[in-house]
Amino acid sequence: MENLLNFPPPTMVNKGVPKSAFYARSAQKTRLKDWLTREFDSITWLYKLTAQTLNVADGEKVEEIDVFLCRMKEDRYSINPFCSIDELLPRHTLFVIQYGEHTDLLMHHKEKTRVRGEEKWKRGVTELLKDVSLSQIHLHLLGASMDNVYLNLLGQLSGLNAHSEEEYAQAAAERKRRQQLQKQLETLERQCRAEKQPRRKYELHQKILKIKEQL
Repeated sequence: MENLLNFPPPTMVNKGVPKSAFYARSAQKTRLKDWLTREFDSITWLYKLTAQTLNVADGEKVEEIDVFLCRMKEDRYSINPFCSIDELLPRHTLFVIQYGEHTDLLMHHKEKTRVRGEEKWKRGVTELLKDVSLSQIHLHLLGASMDNVYLNLLGQLSGLNAHSEEEYAQAAAERKRRQQLQKQLETLERQCRAEKQPRRKYELHQKILKIKEQL
């Protein structure tokens, strides 16, 4: 298989992965098996990004980033299986999703936590870059350590200019706040257009102006 993302040759794996490798370890085995059987045509382990394959320093939080190519059976897909798969993997993961004539890149913010003294992985925000051209997009593996490489990849997919966990958390929270305000604004504008009573229409208009100020 060709080097789809033009990553360094030492990182390439290009190995097919049976769907059972994922659903066999899931607590919701039947549900995940149904998803994978119904929606996924094939899964290929494309790249293994480590300190050794990239010739960078070990990370404090990131040891390995695996890249999987997922070919879907239809020209649409559900994001739920990718959330379930990622929760099963004790490492960071980038999914290249091909469906119909389209390709998306998906990555979750993940971090290790401790629950009652036991190490667990916590999946956070989903970063989805839709309808990319693999011949034109260039994901850069930047950074002196695996932590830096991971954050830079996450930054490229999210479009957030973050170079640390703290910066990413703040930028993601601000993006979420703006998205919520935008939804409120759209709802109020619909209500304002439909409102016939002048006084109520004026009140809605004032709320719209306040949200626009915040945005």
